[in-house]
Amino acid sequence: MTWLVERLAELRRHLEHLKALAPRVPGAESLERDLSLHNDVLFSLLTVCQLVIDIAGELAGRRGQRFENYTDGFAASRPTPAFQPTWVQALVPLAGFRNVVIHEYVALDMQRVVEAVRALAPIERFLAIAAALESDTE
Repeated sequence: MTWLVERLAELRRHLEHLKALAPRVPGAESLERDLSLHNDVLFSLLTVCQLVIDIAGELAGRRGQRFENYTDGFAASRPTPAFQPTWVQALVPLAGFRNVVIHEYVALDMQRVVEAVRALAPIERFLAIAAALESDTE
């Protein structure tokens, strides 16, 4: 199994896990009340963010594109015709969200976490396209 295939599989696993958790996260109070749910959701969201960053960087690198930061890594995906600019732009906040979860976890706005759990569609599209691109190269 290649590096990219492993990360795509892990991304799929965490997205499915977040979708299964979503009914238990009706609002911020559910995350504030249940530390196990809080940690479970945050870890999966953090993992999803990092995996998307890593995958986007790998795809950009395969095309010889360089970038200076995570946000630029998403922008490097745009020249691939399958990646529509409007929804690639929806991925850009993942880099900031990842940084907030890691560095500002005490002051993290749980409502934003709830919104992130409800906004997985662009990531699912990214996963589908990245998986298709990888299967074309095998």
